[in-house]
Amino acid sequence: MNKERLQSIEEKTKRLREALSVRRPEVQDYLERFEMSWVYHDNALEGSVYAPSDLTAALHPGAVAAEASLLPIVWEIRNHKAAVDAMREEAKTSKKHSAITLTLVKRVHELVSGSTPEAQAARAQAERRERTEKELAKEREKQGYRKEMPLHRTYTHEIAQPAKIQPMLEKLLDWTASADFREMHPLLQSCRFQYQFLQVFPFTEHSGKVGRLLSNFILMRNGFFPIVVVDKDRQKYHEAFKGSLTSFTNLLLDAMDNGLDNGLKYFRDLSRVYR
Repeated sequence: MNKERLQSIEEKTKRLREALSVRRPEVQDYLERFEMSWVYHDNALEGSVYAPSDLTAALHPGAVAAEASLLPIVWEIRNHKAAVDAMREEAKTSKKHSAITLTLVKRVHELVSGSTPEAQAARAQAERRERTEKELAKEREKQGYRKEMPLHRTYTHEIAQPAKIQPMLEKLLDWTASADFREMHPLLQSCRFQYQFLQVFPFTEHSGKVGRLLSNFILMRNGFFPIVVVDKDRQKYHEAFKGSLTSFTNLLLDAMDNGLDNGLKYFRDLSRVYR
């Protein structure tokens, strides 16, 4: 991998962090826009495209009341945001090169799936009913590893046979505890982890979200911004899993570059307005 490119991303990251360190209302505006963009595009990669009103109803409940028909969408968005927030908090205390554990993988999956006690309680209160035993059993079934090869799915690359999921996932997590992992640049750690995690594809639902959240966790604990692949690159993103790790890494670094360029442009344009 081109060292100059990694250094360029490091430099842009430093400049954007400096722009965000200045206390002014526009900083909070940028962070809120980024967060909403992250949730929007990450779900769009999975085929769930939300309207701005959906995101507002889910993330700013006091501003817009969600209709009953929109509640499934609202919960999906809130579950994703809860996972994003959890990864941000975890990144603050995690050592830069500590291993990714199976406990963390399962926790992220539970958050995205909305199967944590907190998410279940909030949903029951809003819907004013408890989940039926049949519904709970169906949700519990989704928590374990994938038990079959889905015929129709968003991702079309080859994924692990169910019997191979556990050993392949354990091998990937063991790699994050190795000297090879510790000696690798965080950007490359993140890209390789996501690429290999999605080759395993451990869960029936949300494997893509979990893989991206964990790879972005690796970035955030090392001081980088999350990589957000935008919806217009959805096909390229899915196709990249059929290619080499190098081509996949280049796609993610392109996304990182674009995100940093957009952030720097936002604050550069502001400075022109203030002159």
